[in-house]
Amino acid sequence: MLAVSVEGMSAASPTQLADEPVSKQLTDGHRHEWEEYWAADSEEHDQNGPAEALRELLEDHRWLLPRGRCLVAGCGRGYDALYLAKRGHACVAVDFCDTAIAKAQKRQQWAETYARLIVPQGTLIVLLYPLIRRGQTPPYRVTMAECEVYLKRYFVLVRVDPNCRCTEGQEGNELMSVWKRL
Repeated sequence: MLAVSVEGMSAASPTQLADEPVSKQLTDGHRHEWEEYWAADSEEHDQNGPAEALRELLEDHRWLLPRGRCLVAGCGRGYDALYLAKRGHACVAVDFCDTAIAKAQKRQQWAETYARLIVPQGTLIVLLYPLIRRGQTPPYRVTMAECEVYLKRYFVLVRVDPNCRCTEGQEGNELMSVWKRL
């Protein structure tokens, strides 16, 4: 993950890093490996939220990221870019893996759809299931941190119940959350 302030960067500039186009820089064979990683829906490197090191830098150490646009290179599912956007930064998120980009866009569209459907001050109730991954087929694992990353732009969390009454056999694998539309 890399986040830098890029004041004055033109809209065309994100595709030009250093002296070569991004596509030429990434011809070392790793692109295919990352496509396989994302296609397999691997969670080996997924923190279901922004990088803890980024949070620590900006929140704990109160490091001031200069105003301007931020570039998040290797954005994966886009958690760091959304985190920076919530803090008021215009972000450009790039990744050379089409599958990772598609996953990030799908999750953001999910939150935007709910925001369009629910009136201001309305309520969104989300039952998170499954919390524990069990195989490679749907339903896919989802976490509270993941929901927060995408929903906090439109909703405020008002209740979380990790001990909700679960479907038989799903104890510890469900979590109820209630959100209020901003």
